[in-house]
Amino acid sequence: MARIRPSKPAAVFGTVVGVALLVFGLLNFPLDRPFFWLWFAVGLGIVVFNLWAAFGKNGATEIVEDDRR
Repeated sequence: MARIRPSKPAAVFGTVVGVALLVFGLLNFPLDRPFFWLWFAVGLGIVVFNLWAAFGKNGATEIVEDDRR
């Protein structure tokens, strides 16, 4: 079984994009609307997932199982 990880630059770029989504949402959407919370949850998910995939000990976006013997 092999884990496939994104390159660290790609994951950091994904993190920057997620943070940009969070900032955009904070500045442009009213905080009392459900859409803001959906936007915020998606942006936070992007940030957390990219940081986990890049820097976590077991972080991986895919797991490949090999049947070769």
